[in-house]
Amino acid sequence: MHYAIIFVLLLSFVFGLGLLARRLNIPYPILFVIGGLIIGFIPDLPAFSLDPDFIFFVFLPPLLYIQAFFTSWRDFRRELRAISLLAIGLVIATTVTVAFVAHWLIPGFPLAAGFVLGAIISPPDAIAASAIAQRLGLPRRVVTIIEGESLINDSTSLVILKVALAAVGLGATHFVGDVWLPGYFFYVSVGGIAVGLAVGWMVNWLRHRVMDDGVQIVLTVSILTPFVSYLAGELVHVSSVLAVVSTGLYLGWESPEVMSPAIRLQSRAVWDMIIYLLNGFIFVLIGLQLPGILHGLEGSWWPYPFLYAVVINFICIIVRLGWMYPGAYLPRMIKRIRDTETKPEPREIFIVGWCGMRGVVSLAAALTINATVPSGHLIQFIAFSVILTTLVFQGLTLPFFIRYLGVGDDGSAAREELEARNRMSEAALEKMAEHRREKKYPESALDNVEQVYRERAVNLHDDLADQLGWSEHRHHHLSVRRLHRNMIATQRRALVDMRRSGLIGDDVLHKIEHELDIDEARYRVLT
Repeated sequence: MHYAIIFVLLLSFVFGLGLLARRLNIPYPILFVIGGLIIGFIPDLPAFSLDPDFIFFVFLPPLLYIQAFFTSWRDFRRELRAISLLAIGLVIATTVTVAFVAHWLIPGFPLAAGFVLGAIISPPDAIAASAIAQRLGLPRRVVTIIEGESLINDSTSLVILKVALAAVGLGATHFVGDVWLPGYFFYVSVGGIAVGLAVGWMVNWLRHRVMDDGVQIVLTVSILTPFVSYLAGELVHVSSVLAVVSTGLYLGWESPEVMSPAIRLQSRAVWDMIIYLLNGFIFVLIGLQLPGILHGLEGSWWPYPFLYAVVINFICIIVRLGWMYPGAYLPRMIKRIRDTETKPEPREIFIVGWCGMRGVVSLAAALTINATVPSGHLIQFIAFSVILTTLVFQGLTLPFFIRYLGVGDDGSAAREELEARNRMSEAALEKMAEHRREKKYPESALDNVEQVYRERAVNLHDDLADQLGWSEHRHHHLSVRRLHRNMIATQRRALVDMRRSGLIGDDVLHKIEHELDIDEARYRVLT
């Protein structure tokens, strides 16, 4: 009963804070963390501690999987060099800098513990970065780099953390020598990718076999996939994070040729709900952890922990910004890179540098620290402060910098969408001409269907022209589409009236209603 009450309360918080975030136009991870923080200080509220294994297994796999599933492989591969410099180079640079600064700044703080702290707070979070970046209308390249970095940097930081925790009891000199284990890093990274691809191939094979057994079976396989991939990585002691990401990328590439339209529609709806609830729960729970962390600091020499946290937060932000410009421009000294890659704009580089929000992985990693680790409670406190500062401070100021610097959507996705729709309509009309020559269908049916596609092709052509600055007839075609939506709404009202008057049953209502929903969604996308 106790857990049921906690679950209902958390669900209520997620609902209320999510609604408030929409009304205030604030990215929901920020408001969820603030809300959890406020809730955590309610008097007489029972302490709620999180098991890090619970976070790593229950929250992380599905969140990473679906993020990778919808990542564009083309864009990811195109920006792989920039992503790798951030996901590997910047994580290492941040970890080393934080380790030595913390060792120098905090009396009695071992260098090995500094590496533990650095590994915990070095990786920006995939979920936080995606939730904040996507809604701000950033250029596609910026979003690809931010999301790509946060998908794979966790493996780098977790490998360093694992070695650092093993080295906490060793001397500082021995630790610095042992932390750079390229063979171990290569094994867990390449092994994680191989395991993820193997799981993806098996799931894809299985989906071919169960496709006719119903949408529930296929959805069950889909939901199980990230957990299976994560467990497979754990069993062979490779990067479970990279295993899940590789599985998501592989299945996202293969899914258009495997999944039926009906399954895709239902699968997207189910996953949207799962991801929203998991995001809501985890960010509220992040906020709820502060009272317990502060309790662990009792007896410390106040206010020094806060001063240490301020310095480490400053270091994290400065190191990331300081890495961005050399990392973006120095590789361009190589002629091949200079000739094949677009020169990055300084304002876009700054925005990527400012999107260093920490989140779920840093929290889970911090919670793995126990009393046997030197200065363990202080490490948890500083790690939580970095999560809170980067999420709230950088997340809330990011829209200001985007507007001030004039960074906006470059329109490439919209142009590609219109070009794709235009090409599809042309292909359909070519197929119609082929059917006319073969005389396989009645002329009346051909005329009816061809009229629909010709009308769509004209609208799409003018939309494409408008996107490229060629057309002055945008208003007319928007009016046509709004009129279509108005007609759909009229049909919907007539359908509901027939159900209310008893002329049709609910089964007929839901079937036709689904068709109207799809039509309306299509016209909303086109408008």
